Amino acid sequence: MKRLSVLLAGSALALSAQAMNWSEVSKSSSGSVFSLDLDSIESSDISIIDEKRVENIMVSIRRTYPTSKKNTDDSNVNYSDQQLLISCKDASYYRRAYVDYAANDKVLKSWQSDKPILTTKDFKITTPKTVGRTLVEQSCKRYEQAKKVA
Repeated sequence: MKRLSVLLAGSALALSAQAMNWSEVSKSSSGSVFSLDLDSIESSDISIIDEKRVENIMVSIRRTYPTSKKNTDDSNVNYSDQQLLISCKDASYYRRAYVDYAANDKVLKSWQSDKPILTTKDFKITTPKTVGRTLVEQSCKRYEQAKKVA
């Protein structure tokens, strides 16, 4: 069961990365650009054990690091794709998986959650006026807009 969930999370992240409908959401003071994959925003069937009847959404984000001499070799992170489970109710998220890439798209590091059951304590509440909050708000806004169109 654990292998299946790891495979599914990794596949979902890889598929969403290939969708490539990235929309820039924010830029940090360090120069990193945060983008949202508009094609990856969808309802999630993952249950949060201590919170019933709350709709969560799944989304993929990308953080692209500023270009510098150190980013051009094969050992430094050029960009990172992440899959988040978002609770629009309280502007929180749970990071399900990530993949760090070098400038040549070589995978440097990857991780995916092996938690079979989540609780509200697993979610990180975002702070107002931060990149994290902006990503969550934009994801929820886009999800609601798509629901109205469908």
